Amino acid sequence: MTEELYYYEVAPLRIVRAGSSTFTYASSARLNIGQIVTIEVGKKIVIGLIMATTTKPSYATKPVSSVIESTPLPTSLVQLAIWLADYYTTPLATVLQTVLPRGLDKVRRTKEKQAHTSKRNRTTIVFNPDQKRAVTEINASSDGTIILQGVTGSGKTEVYKELARQAVAGSKSVIVLVPEISLTSQIISEFLYDFPNVVVTHSHMTEAQRHTVWKQVLEATEPQVVIGPRSALFMPVPDLGIIIIDEAHEPS
Repeated sequence: MTEELYYYEVAPLRIVRAGSSTFTYASSARLNIGQIVTIEVGKKIVIGLIMATTTKPSYATKPVSSVIESTPLPTSLVQLAIWLADYYTTPLATVLQTVLPRGLDKVRRTKEKQAHTSKRNRTTIVFNPDQKRAVTEINASSDGTIILQGVTGSGKTEVYKELARQAVAGSKSVIVLVPEISLTSQIISEFLYDFPNVVVTHSHMTEAQRHTVWKQVLEATEPQVVIGPRSALFMPVPDLGIIIIDEAHEPS
């Protein structure tokens, strides 16, 4: 009996041919859009991302070599990669090299997830009138982008945390972008103090460390709070609800 095959458009993480971002591959297993796989390109095995399902083509196809990550990337992250490639007229392979961490095809030992418990009693938090007004106006705004202005020490971090709490309570994840130079600042300590599921990522981490936290976030079943520089925007958080950019005027 002939084995049933499924066909997929796969984007390799290397430029294969100018003007072509995806190629058709076959698999005897059902795969999901957003899964990271390996495929044969020429005589080399490279990493690829399942971008779409497709029908059997009129020409012979190669099989998907292996599945690296059974958990697919969030749909929003796949769509972001496509948008970036289109907006900046950049090969999708180049964008995916930025979006995905290095060393995905390396065999690594399983490490325990980073975990901690928040220490703050929620009932002790008291907002001043300006903070209350800011939270209320942000929640009432129909605009997707809001600028929160305030000098250092004005209490912006408490507003950030309240918005993050509301997102997490609604089963949504949070990404907090901070300048690279601020990664040891008070905002990190504040979030670590208040939230049980906080992941901090930065450029000083080793490749293995970055892969560990990336995989932790990818496989998370609960809302996550991710803090890091602009590269944290590409963390595969489940059900992203809000992005908070601290010190947005900073060049970094």
